[in-house]
Amino acid sequence: MIDRLESLARRRIIRIVVDVGLFVGFIVEFLTREGPDYTLHSWIGIALVPVIAVHLASNASWIRRVVSRGRDDREFSLGVLNAVLGALTAVCTVTGFPIWLEWSSAAIWVTVHTATGLLAIVLMFVHLWRNRSRIRALAGRPAPAR
Repeated sequence: MIDRLESLARRRIIRIVVDVGLFVGFIVEFLTREGPDYTLHSWIGIALVPVIAVHLASNASWIRRVVSRGRDDREFSLGVLNAVLGALTAVCTVTGFPIWLEWSSAAIWVTVHTATGLLAIVLMFVHLWRNRSRIRALAGRPAPAR
């Protein structure tokens, strides 16, 4: 019983660290987008890829549940929001490579990268708002009475 509680506590700490890491990483990446040098911005983006993967893996059972139930799941709209946020983040990450590595000087890369990055930041805040009760629970704070 004690081992199970310790395991749950460790997983909770890991989830908090990963989620805070994602939040801070996205904000710092957003703030460093204007330079003077894109190196920090680019490396933060690359470092976020495995953190996003861990975040998705830690939420795999929720993702499977929402996908399997489809529109019948009460959190279907949150699942759609997460999928759109994930797609925007993926496109933003992929379009960052030609810019960073100077493979192409086509303005479309910068336009798509900037647009998907800005939309992803906005949706990240929507995502946080929609998950506020989970965030409170993860932090160990009860939800306010309604």
